[in-house]
Amino acid sequence: MGEAQVRAAELYSLASGRGKLTLGSLPVRGKISTASANAAVTDSAAAGTAMASGYKTNNGVLGMDPSRTKNLTSIAETARDRGMKVGIVTSSFLNDATPAAFYAHQPSRTDYYEIGEQLINSGFDYFAGGGISRRKGRKENLRDLYELAEEKGYRVLNTRNEILAAKPGTKIIAAAAAGALPYEMDRPAESPSLAEITKRGIEILDNPNGFFLMVEGGKMDWACHLNDAASLVHDMAAFDEAVKAALFFARRRPEETLIVVLADHETGGMSIGEGITAAELFPVLSAQKESSESFTGKVDRFRKVPQQTFEKMLPLITDSFGLHSLPERELDELRTAFAQSMLPKEQRKRDREYLRRYGPYEPLSVTATRILNRKAGITWTTFGHSGADVPVFAHGAKSAIFAGEYDNTEIAGKILSVISEASEQKNE
Repeated sequence: MGEAQVRAAELYSLASGRGKLTLGSLPVRGKISTASANAAVTDSAAAGTAMASGYKTNNGVLGMDPSRTKNLTSIAETARDRGMKVGIVTSSFLNDATPAAFYAHQPSRTDYYEIGEQLINSGFDYFAGGGISRRKGRKENLRDLYELAEEKGYRVLNTRNEILAAKPGTKIIAAAAAGALPYEMDRPAESPSLAEITKRGIEILDNPNGFFLMVEGGKMDWACHLNDAASLVHDMAAFDEAVKAALFFARRRPEETLIVVLADHETGGMSIGEGITAAELFPVLSAQKESSESFTGKVDRFRKVPQQTFEKMLPLITDSFGLHSLPERELDELRTAFAQSMLPKEQRKRDREYLRRYGPYEPLSVTATRILNRKAGITWTTFGHSGADVPVFAHGAKSAIFAGEYDNTEIAGKILSVISEASEQKNE
């Protein structure tokens, strides 16, 4: 979530009738740099570790120093050890890098089973979002992590109704999907929203000793990897509703609640054209009816039908992305991508030009979103992360310390100073 992502979401929100973003109303603004210990462009494991512990590490390393020999204590673990309740919420899967940075210590972010074991052993009170990935190990031959969690006293909840009916007093793993949660624009009614599981988390964690809750809108990052601006603005709106839920709680407890909203890095190298207005951006992005990931499912199914032709595919593209009356140049872009998408993946010529155009994603899906984005005045420079600074928004107790420009490693210390001061006041 960089500045361009915030601006695009704000323009879309205003034109949709939803109004200004809630996060924009938070009174304190800051900006953080994001480089990891070994690279100018960080990954989520290193950035999450920096924010959670206050120390730089190498890309791919989770909750450990660059040598992979020393565990780094996170602010969530410190909060737990001081008697506060702790929760982790994400629209990604629960053992993905960013949530895991607050409870796990692994030399590789892809050690999913071991990270899942550390989730269970963290003793945190509330986990909610997608499921635990590879919960039976890479070869599906290990004990199911949900069974281990229940033995450790966790209730594992899977449906929206179960999650929203959960009461305080029991440790909870609310795994509402097999992997990540759906993109907001694809979300069915039976899948909980990010705001719902955030609100439920606040209600479950609230207690006289205080709580720490980390909430991640992880699918915003996924959308930006795909250069899918429409999916991004919908997931930004879903994240903003979670901010609204936190702010509703904070207004009832203004002297003892701190809200900090920030990003671990920017994804996609996104930019918005000079002078683009909400009235120009909204009708283009609102014409897209599903995420590019969902459309990729249609491409996969179309690949299996006999007599595959671009003319048969074009109505599906038009229906999903609202691309009508395209000039020949853009039709040619789509035809070229279609030809690649109809090839078995192992037969595609993944040379430098192919990767520049499509990255590791479905060529037709990427091309359709790229054309749509151009019409909205949005461009991207990469399918990966960028080294751009990212914004910080803060509200509430001692929030003024989050103003200004600083490194992501300073986030942990700033939050710890607020926790420490609160603890001292309580003990006086």
